[in-house]
Amino acid sequence: MKKLWVLFLFVCIPATAFSAGNIHLGAAEIHPYLSLSQTYDDNIYATPSDTTYDWITTTTPGIQLKVPFRTHKIEAEYRAVIRSYWNYNSEDIADHHAAVLGDFKFASLFGLKLGDKYDKGHEPRSSSGSGEIETYDRNAANAALSYVFADRFKVETGYTRTSWDFNQDNNKFRNRSEDLIATYLYYRFLPKTSAFIEYDFKNVVFDQKTDNLDNQVQTPFLGVTWEISERTKGIVKGGYLFKKFEAGDRGSYDTWTASAELDQAFSERSSVKIVALRDVNEANTQGNSYFTTTGVFAEYTHKLGYKLSAIARGSYGEDDYSNSSGTAAERKDNTFLYGAGLKYQMRDWLEFALNFNHLDRNSNLDYRDLTDNTTSLTVNFAM
Repeated sequence: MKKLWVLFLFVCIPATAFSAGNIHLGAAEIHPYLSLSQTYDDNIYATPSDTTYDWITTTTPGIQLKVPFRTHKIEAEYRAVIRSYWNYNSEDIADHHAAVLGDFKFASLFGLKLGDKYDKGHEPRSSSGSGEIETYDRNAANAALSYVFADRFKVETGYTRTSWDFNQDNNKFRNRSEDLIATYLYYRFLPKTSAFIEYDFKNVVFDQKTDNLDNQVQTPFLGVTWEISERTKGIVKGGYLFKKFEAGDRGSYDTWTASAELDQAFSERSSVKIVALRDVNEANTQGNSYFTTTGVFAEYTHKLGYKLSAIARGSYGEDDYSNSSGTAAERKDNTFLYGAGLKYQMRDWLEFALNFNHLDRNSNLDYRDLTDNTTSLTVNFAM
């Protein structure tokens, strides 16, 4: 459910469009930002019945640093997301996110990227496998090297090491490390449009061996990427995934996989964002081998005036859970979300947003059914 929840988070991320008033120290730019949100949630425990409501105050302070030098740049960012419940303080939680990226270019031919991302985060009740709040520490370190040749071709290879550490005792079985090697070959057939071939190999090793969840995943892709302008950009790719468990009793699994991210402005007033995916995730409930997520999210924005915009959004997702043998689905969740909002850009550095979202999950397991409505008022400050 977690990857599907990423689609929903598009409605919650604070605006970080920085104004010309950011802080400069030489060539370095410093962008502090702050988001304050007040939310009414009519089902804070994500239960199918006997729901409980509460008001939630969310404070998101953050800072971003950009340091360009010659053809290179270094970026770093930190933000905290602090949620405080008015009546049910046991639900209070704070997430912390930090990232650093170095992007180095040499003679317009070679490129090197080095980065690290750390998250002290949580899976909320409405998207976790257990229906409880599940906290974790995750660190992803990566390196990628690229080379451009013959003016139209680019090859790239990257390595990412991701470690997961879940804090609750009943989630320790999910603790693992993932080593991913990804290789790409791009062919640019238009000035800002390229076709590409991608091959991913991932080795997943779990800390606990009692569940025999260690596996290897191979995925070849074909795709197209374009960034014709700020108004038209996107990436679409599709492929086939092969997942093989080391334990013979869990067998193997293969299926098609795909993802798409599209940003299209039809005019100066109207634009749409679409995110779609189909992917196979590691087990998030005891007794399962994996679960497959298929989902799509769309958000349409229309400017009603120079500063006022209306937003409509919707998504659909399906999660299929395997059983312990890895051959059949025991549980299937179908999740719908729709919502609408208004956004008022009072200043370059000051934005107000009013949003309503309705979430409805239908499961073949009745205790996993869920209906949730949230209404929020948010103020974003950014420099």
